[in-house]
Amino acid sequence: MSTLERVQPTAGLLERLMEVVRPEFRGEEFYPPRDSRVFFQGECRIPSCERMLSYSVKQLCTAHYQRWVQAGRPEFEAWVPGEDAYHRHHRVIRGCAVTGCRRSTNGCTPRICTRHTELWQAAGSPDLDAWLATTRYEPPPHGERDCVLPDCPWWTTGPGSVLCRRHYIRWRNNGHPELPDDQLIDWFARLELRRDPYIRFHDLGR
Repeated sequence: MSTLERVQPTAGLLERLMEVVRPEFRGEEFYPPRDSRVFFQGECRIPSCERMLSYSVKQLCTAHYQRWVQAGRPEFEAWVPGEDAYHRHHRVIRGCAVTGCRRSTNGCTPRICTRHTELWQAAGSPDLDAWLATTRYEPPPHGERDCVLPDCPWWTTGPGSVLCRRHYIRWRNNGHPELPDDQLIDWFARLELRRDPYIRFHDLGR
């Protein structure tokens, strides 16, 4: 045995495991590739839904299967077109109807953002079309800020927020982790992956 071999420390169990375990299996969660027929049996039957199926119940993803059950299990072929139209409508993030405003709508008043909802209500909640015809966008004193997510076109709700309203709601509803901007971007990327079935290793038995 050479001197080098005698003084070189033996690799620990973790180091040896990392040499043979592929990167996608090293974290707490595993996101199978979408083209894997081992994990997935195709896409959801609703045309506008892009979620993958880990098992096939009416060829629906879990969310749409639950919606079909909650609807009273109606005749399936008649239900699919209406559910597809509903999903197409609600998956689109729409911008404020005030010309020049680049905030997303607030959900409560579907056509205008939170800031303009407050201005509209302060005016006595008049007919919205008439109010929009006479309303001009005026930037706030602190200016506007883009949502931190690279592909999002919307402004945030104010200078203290890094997310537009729709992404803020999604962040809030999924545990609202306090993260730096770059980690928050990665967190949203993982959240997108979770739309498909995935495996959490710490939930598996020994």
